[in-house]
Amino acid sequence: MAHSDYYAQIDRYAYTNKLSKCSPVTKSFFALSTLIITVSAQSIVVPIIVFLIMTALVLQLAGVKARFYVNLLRYPTFMVALSCLLIALFPFNAGEALTQLAFNGFTWTISKSAVTLAVNILFRVEGALSCLFFLVLTTSITDLSLLLRRIHVPKALVEISMLIYRYIFVFLEVAEQMTIAQTMRLGKGGWMKKIRGLALLAGNLFIRALEQAERTFTAMSSRGYDGTIRVLEEFPKSNKVMLVAIVLFEVLLAVLVFLTLNFGVL
Repeated sequence: MAHSDYYAQIDRYAYTNKLSKCSPVTKSFFALSTLIITVSAQSIVVPIIVFLIMTALVLQLAGVKARFYVNLLRYPTFMVALSCLLIALFPFNAGEALTQLAFNGFTWTISKSAVTLAVNILFRVEGALSCLFFLVLTTSITDLSLLLRRIHVPKALVEISMLIYRYIFVFLEVAEQMTIAQTMRLGKGGWMKKIRGLALLAGNLFIRALEQAERTFTAMSSRGYDGTIRVLEEFPKSNKVMLVAIVLFEVLLAVLVFLTLNFGVL
């Protein structure tokens, strides 16, 4: 699946998942509060629990396909794992040595504290990613914009966010079409051609962005745009029982964070 198809599928799930009719207040409160507790944890216990719970909610309750969810996690997990590997191999504060590797008279020391820190960061990021993916895959941008307006976020900031989100898909599609056109014309035969093709792609995409922005503003003005993007305000009410259950869950997580403060990987 192409990158533009992934983003379009994310938007599709946000509108058609089984939790789409639930209150965005409830989902946002649950996802963001859990994320804050997850990144505050000093051990891997809470992030692992959060990751498993969020994954189960996304796959079972929301109805997102497991293969699609795994593919979404693949790229950020690879980047985080690579960063954590560098943290483990290049410690800033050398502590107790875990192992030592000798290379032609040079000794490379891998410390226990660096490995522990790298593992903790890896699981905390994975837990936070699961919280974000839960919110993104179950809540549409329209519902989020209505929520931001209700908590008095500046109107201009909300509308700019909506336009940016919308044109991420447009620009990805245009970039993909231009890349296919370059490939069909043998524009990526060697390294120099690839570099030149990338430069042309970036320049043309910038021009396309300006043209698309002008066409969009003209279309919106012809439809009565007066500085405010209006959407159908169907805002489901929050379930009080669900909110109480979420608060109790967050309290249990916070207690578990304190109970596992001294839990170490090594």
